[in-house]
Amino acid sequence: MESAPGIKNLITDIPGIQVGHAEDNEIGTGVTVITGDKFFSAAVDVRGGGPGTKETDMLSLENSIGRADAIVLSGGSAFGLDACSEVQDLLRQDNKGYKVGKAIVPLVPGAVIFDLNINDEPHVNIIGKHSPWRKLAHKAYKSANTDFLLGSFGAGCGATTATLKGGQGSSSWSQIFSNGKKYTVGAIMINNAVGNPLLNEGPHFLSAHLEFGNEFGGYGTSNDIYDNILRAKRLPPTIGKKEIFDNISSNTVIGVVATDAPLTRSNLKRLAIMAHDGIARSISPAHTPMDGDTIFSITTCQDIKEQVLENVDILALGSRASDCVARACNRAIYDAEEVGNSKPGWKKFFQSK
Repeated sequence: MESAPGIKNLITDIPGIQVGHAEDNEIGTGVTVITGDKFFSAAVDVRGGGPGTKETDMLSLENSIGRADAIVLSGGSAFGLDACSEVQDLLRQDNKGYKVGKAIVPLVPGAVIFDLNINDEPHVNIIGKHSPWRKLAHKAYKSANTDFLLGSFGAGCGATTATLKGGQGSSSWSQIFSNGKKYTVGAIMINNAVGNPLLNEGPHFLSAHLEFGNEFGGYGTSNDIYDNILRAKRLPPTIGKKEIFDNISSNTVIGVVATDAPLTRSNLKRLAIMAHDGIARSISPAHTPMDGDTIFSITTCQDIKEQVLENVDILALGSRASDCVARACNRAIYDAEEVGNSKPGWKKFFQSK
């Protein structure tokens, strides 16, 4: 097929990208690191009202740098930003970074989710002591390769959504563009949303029409009418009777979209903007005051000064990036398993075909 997911259906189908992750189930948190042999041209777009980020200003188009030597996605809320510092130290040891005279400064943007309520007591014990997120970041960076796990791993370890356990998901897509060349786009997402990823009570996903094969259960689409009142007032009856938004102050969706296409920084910004549509298509509601929804966009094709691709190709890449984000968000839910006192996983209640 000329248009289909990559071989692994992961963001690492893009040559030059590696992912590592580490998690601590006792604490209920983790770290995911996206890195490679070379730096990435990068941009970012933040749509949530409560973001936790680091080094995002340097990716703004009006500023000079627009690159990243690695990107870190972490649990731990603001405490988890320590993970970026650990990865920066490790990159420096590997002689990677932005050269300024004789100095080498690794540039490591990052974003965090709130997962401090997964296992309350362990978090109470570790806050104010040596950060576990540096240790997790060290392990994640050292384990980076082209194969990684989905579900309750990495920064997805302590992730939850309004209805079910959240997690770490990824997907990819390759196709031929108008210049006759084949490019790949992919996403890795940490789904810790305020909203509900299901159509009403489930098992169908809100964006089930985007599924390729059986990547998130194979249930396909549903003829049910979306019932906002039902969804907003209670959880699916098979899951429990708790109110659906009992922890709405403590969630967010973060991730990275990537490609090997030759994109300028302005193109990358547009890619990140369009990619957010994937969150809105797979989670309802999205981009709320309590979310910190943040998407980084990167390309492994470096030092592009002028736009090479036609606008129609930028449009197509952005559309595919949005699809990949939605599919990755769904795969995060589909593969997640309960951690500590978190909400239960999708597979506990719904049999996949």
